Formats: sequence, C-alpha cells, structure tokens
Amino acid sequence: MAWVIGKLKCYFCGAKGGLFHSVHDYGIYGDVGKRIFYHSECLEMVEIEPEKFGHILTDRAIHIHELRERNIPFNLTIEELLISKVEKLHKFSFERMMPKKQ
Repeated sequence: MAWVIGKLKCYFCGAKGGLFHSVHDYGIYGDVGKRIFYHSECLEMVEIEPEKFGHILTDRAIHIHELRERNIPFNLTIEELLISKVEKLHKFSFERMMPKKQ
C-alpha cells in the first residue's frame, strides 16, 4: 500500500524541498497523530538567535525539543522490542535449518 502525502513543508521556513527531520506532534500546535517536519538548519537558526525570529517560532523550537525529549524513552522501548523480535526470527530461522528429529 502506498501512502500519498502532499508536499512536506518546513515548520519554520515553509519551504517544500530539502532534507527534513520530524517529530511526532500533539498538543498546542498539532493535531493528534501529526508529525512536525523541519529543516535542521532552520531549527538551528532559531536556536542561535531566538530574539530575531519572534515568540511564535521560538515557541515552536522549544516545542520540538520537548517532543524529542518525550519521544526518546518511547523510541528506546520500540527499539528494544524490535531487537527482541529480530532475535526471535533468527531463532525460528535457525530451528528450521536444523534436521528434523526422528
């Protein structure tokens, strides 16, 4: 199944091209289940000189950092779960290669 997604836009500059990073969004700025896409350069520019970009973009940058911090423990549990599933698959594959017991 292919997902059709419209052109992604940077959260800060609004550009539709380039290399995007993303965080899972919820709360003030996003709908439930939505992702925030941004250029790392744009986030870095706001972090370096927040006074220059105003309170809305500064709040957005802070929001992205809070989402990253919240998602880190969750992502670690997902990674541990994936590793256990991969080990289980390797085990099943190895058992299939063994000769059948008579």
